[in-house]
Amino acid sequence: MSTTKDHSGGLARRSVTPFEVMAQSVANIAPSAVIAFSPMFMAMSAGNGAWFSFAIGMAITLIIAQSVISIARRRAGAGSLYSLIRPAVGPMGTFITGWGLFVGAIAISAGSLAGAGFFASEFLKGFGITAFESPTGQIILDAALLALAIWTTISSVRIAARVSAALEVLSIIVIVIVLVIVLVQSGNFIDMEQLTLNGATVDGVVAAVVLAILGFVGFESAAALGEEADDPFRAIPRAIRGGAIFAGVLYVFATYVQVAAFEGGAAGLAGASSPMEDLAAQYGLQGFVPLLNLGFTASFVAVVMAAITVAGRLMFSWGNEGIIGARFGKAHPKFRTPSYAIWWTIPMVFIPTFYEIVIVQEIPLNVTTYIDTIGVFGYMLSYVIVCLFAPVFLRKVKDKQVVMTQVLGLLGAAALAYVYWANVAVTAEPFNQLPIWFAALLVVGIGFFIAVRARNPKAADAAGTFADENPEKI
Repeated sequence: MSTTKDHSGGLARRSVTPFEVMAQSVANIAPSAVIAFSPMFMAMSAGNGAWFSFAIGMAITLIIAQSVISIARRRAGAGSLYSLIRPAVGPMGTFITGWGLFVGAIAISAGSLAGAGFFASEFLKGFGITAFESPTGQIILDAALLALAIWTTISSVRIAARVSAALEVLSIIVIVIVLVIVLVQSGNFIDMEQLTLNGATVDGVVAAVVLAILGFVGFESAAALGEEADDPFRAIPRAIRGGAIFAGVLYVFATYVQVAAFEGGAAGLAGASSPMEDLAAQYGLQGFVPLLNLGFTASFVAVVMAAITVAGRLMFSWGNEGIIGARFGKAHPKFRTPSYAIWWTIPMVFIPTFYEIVIVQEIPLNVTTYIDTIGVFGYMLSYVIVCLFAPVFLRKVKDKQVVMTQVLGLLGAAALAYVYWANVAVTAEPFNQLPIWFAALLVVGIGFFIAVRARNPKAADAAGTFADENPEKI
């Protein structure tokens, strides 16, 4: 491949600042949404070791991130991991990586849309507006929020990144203010029960690590801005690592404070219905509840935007390579975003949410949990492939860090395999069916690529080639 060829395809090449690149990763991680519920579920198994499980999860995520970064320093493209891994795995492996990422982005966007609608209705309910509590009302809010997310994402990649950052920062500020106030009021700054992991078991802490790792999914999404980022070979690796560290520190702090401040400690948190609301009520901060609900709404909307950004740019790459219609590979002449591809994400994101909320009449936050879990499997598949094959890439380019990357990659892949196994081993309905749904979607993707290869071998062979290489690393 030429190192000087412009692979932007009309995108706003080299226009996104390092801060905006970082915003993409942080928005996709959605730390505010994770803080809302994950500490509660982790306390159920890890007890006073819940914060420690998050620390372990951050360490594992950074190990996985190292495999991604080792390639991102040398290669960048609109297809994120799909574009990065091509030299190491060839066309089929590349497409499977991209398909896993695509399923992950679409599912996370759909699940987060349900979460956004739920918290938006809770926010409105605080002002006496109850019309949106019904399934019909929820889906109307979902449609409105999706329209807002699509419009912003199409209008400008920089505006989308800034709006995502603003929404997530708003939510984080409100959450941190509440956490600091309740910690001060509790007086339990040094919680020896937590610091000594009192009562925590190895099995419980390890089980909570599974949830912790899930809380970091999307940390690599800055790589989807490979064509639009200014100085991508530096900005993207920094955003990937920085986003994971930022989220991890926030998770550890939030979990520690929730356990320290909750009446009854870890057991009290584990029995909560809505941890942040319950904490606010416990310490007389009911006035913050509408702001918390607004913040959670903002966080989920930021996830929808960030995930659509990834999915749209994957389809944009496929369009430029001939894997799908050429029109998908055209950027908007004014906005310079993959508008056609982004429009196509609307039914993919909205239909699963509509079906679960209106047809099945499922509780919105359950919809978030179920659909997001399928999405997490997609991301994990992509991460495993990158962890296992990053050393192959480095060996081809004669990089000196092959051995270290191989060791870390194996550790990362093993951790992800354990997380997947832990989910497959679940027998409760419908969680035991979610891996099957993901496997079915994976088969559909592989079948599609086989059909492309039979119909147009040249296009299939081009999978993952719509990317740039770092001329300083050649």
